[in-house]
Formats: sequence, C-alpha cells, structure tokens
Amino acid sequence: MKVALFRGPNEVPQFEIGEESIPKPKNNEIVFKVMSSALCGTDLHIIDGSLLRSAKGKWLAYRDLPIVIGHEAAGIVESVGKMIKSFKVGDRICTAPNFSCGNCIYCKKNLPNLCNNRGIFGLHAPGFHAEYGIANGKSVYKLPNNIDFDVGCLIGDTLGTAYHAINRVALESNDIVAIWGLGPIGIATAQMAKIAGASKVIAFDVISDRIEMAKRVGIDLCFNSNEIVKNALGKNNYTLEALKSGDKKAKKIANEAVPKKIKEIIPEGVDVSIEATGLEYILAQAFDATRKGGKILVVGIHSKPFVLPTLALSYREISLIGTFSHVGTESDAMINLLETGKIQLAPLISHYFPLKEVNTAYDLFMARKTNKVILLPDEDFAKEKLR
Repeated sequence: MKVALFRGPNEVPQFEIGEESIPKPKNNEIVFKVMSSALCGTDLHIIDGSLLRSAKGKWLAYRDLPIVIGHEAAGIVESVGKMIKSFKVGDRICTAPNFSCGNCIYCKKNLPNLCNNRGIFGLHAPGFHAEYGIANGKSVYKLPNNIDFDVGCLIGDTLGTAYHAINRVALESNDIVAIWGLGPIGIATAQMAKIAGASKVIAFDVISDRIEMAKRVGIDLCFNSNEIVKNALGKNNYTLEALKSGDKKAKKIANEAVPKKIKEIIPEGVDVSIEATGLEYILAQAFDATRKGGKILVVGIHSKPFVLPTLALSYREISLIGTFSHVGTESDAMINLLETGKIQLAPLISHYFPLKEVNTAYDLFMARKTNKVILLPDEDFAKEKLR
C-alpha cells in the first residue's frame, strides 16, 4: 500500500510516498481502506518535532523515522480480527484520534480519554495518511451512509472534542457564551453551544475567512479581534507599532479591548467563556469577560504556563474547566447530530488533495492558508472528488 512517510522536522521535503505492507488485524483490530484523512494542528506539533520527544528526551513515536502520521480518518472495513463482532467487511467507519488500554483506573471509569496509557494514532501507533489503516475496535465508529467520508473523518476529533467540551461545561439553557478561536474545533464548539441551548454566542478570531464561516453556520455575533484592538489603540492615540514594540500601556489597552467589547453587549459579562486558541493572553481575557459565578472552558492546548488569577476564582467564584478529546459513549449522539443536520462540518473543509500531494497540503496548512484539509489516499475516490 502507498503511505505518506514523514521523514523528519528538518527534512526537505518532509514527506515522501512509500510502500508498506497492508496490515493484518490482531484479534481485536480492524483494518480499513482509508477514503479520507484530515490534517490537524496536532500533526503540526509532530512534524515540528515538539511531540516526537518528551521534555526528558524520551522517544515517543511508535518507530524510528520515517513514520506515518494522521489521526482523523474515515473509510471502509477491509478485514477484522477474530474478536470483532460489531463490524464486518464493507462497513463504513470513522476513527477516534486516540486509543486506550482498557485496564487502567480511568478506562474502568469510562474515561478512556484520560487513560494512563493513552496513545495517539500517527504518533504512538501507525497513522492514517495511507491507503489502509489499522485500529483497535474500540477506536472505530460506524459511519452512516448519508454522511460523506470527508465529513466522517472529522467526527472523532473535531466534533468529538467540541461535543465533549460542551458536556464538560454543563451549559444551561439561555446561557450567553463567548468563544475565542474559530478554527475547526472552535467553530464546532460554538455550534455545539447553540445546540446545547445558549441564547447567544459571541465569537472572536483574527482570520476573516474563519469569521465569515462562523457567520454562515449560524453563530450570532462574530468579530475580528485585531480590528477591535486596533480601534481601541487608536482611541487612546496608540498604534499597532507601539503594541509590537512592547509598550506596556499599549499592551494593557490591547488586552482589555475584547473584554470591553463583550461588556458593551453583556454588561455583567458572559456566563461561559471558551478559550480555543491555546494562547495564554486570551485566557487572561476570558477571566476579564466572564461574569461572577461564570465558567471558563479551556479547549485550546496550552504549551506555555499561565499565571492563574486565583482571586478571581475565589472572590468571583469563577469555575475553570479543562477538557480533552471525547469518550466513546458519546459517539452515537455526536453522529446523530450530523445525520439530522443539527451541526455542520462540511463548511469547515477548504481543501482536498490526493495522497501524493501531501507536501503541498501541509505547506498550505502550516501557512494558515486553509481551514480543514483532507487527504484522499484512494486514487479512484480522489479523481472523483477532485474532478
């Protein structure tokens, strides 16, 4: 089978198309023909090297380079292990991004996303940028016939993260929500907030295309935070250049601009703030924008430390809530939202590429010139999709 082999962070090109044997399933595994495989921000952390080794230098990948990455996929079952009873050859499926051990305390509590031995496809096991993939049966979900493969491959990670996040924050009917970050997971989370009963969702990003997309899928109020900051600086006789130069007053004005915009709309602050950027200064804005007794949900992955405003947690009784991935028992409800048209994932897809153009796909993705990018490993399906 053809596979996209990641050669290393400093290699040019970073990927090459290679040949490997089609995997054979063990007792509890499923081998499937990959029809669609999505690119994700986590993949970027693999190819820049930051996820290949731990802070102590321990090698994390399932084998020495080159490796096959990719953890979002959908396809058709090719073969199954002897213990697999819920799937058969020919079934349409989609994958979870992670796999768990099934034996640790968290797996036994039905929290496989917190498994002590959790792994990511494409890092701790072979990924799905290939003509065929292999996964544990617990990491695979049936894909209904009325959901396309390209949308299906977004279920496990993009929709799963959003669905679980809103479950974690326990949104109440008529809550007003603010969200920072309108990447695919951010837009999916904003839609989930509406589905869960939010009366208004106020969204912020710095990329115009993402803001327009959020409007198209029904998000109530969408703003370009760069424009808000620029206007706030101008009113105080400061420029963007002053901010870039590190001027402390300009920085203070910039950090207060978006929370002030929110309080122009909701004077007391929002009920729930959702941070979906992974930027620590945005988390600080979320604290300023949240009402007393409100909640802050951290969806973005933060690599830098953040000084926690503990007085706000105590005196304002703000709840800070983390979330990661999803659990398998949520999959039926997630898929039902797509089947019934309550959530839209297709608009999140901006580009398709055949597997052989994997380098072009990642170059565009890294340059932030795309939204969700889909690789099409099956040549016939790719020709049909791209014509």
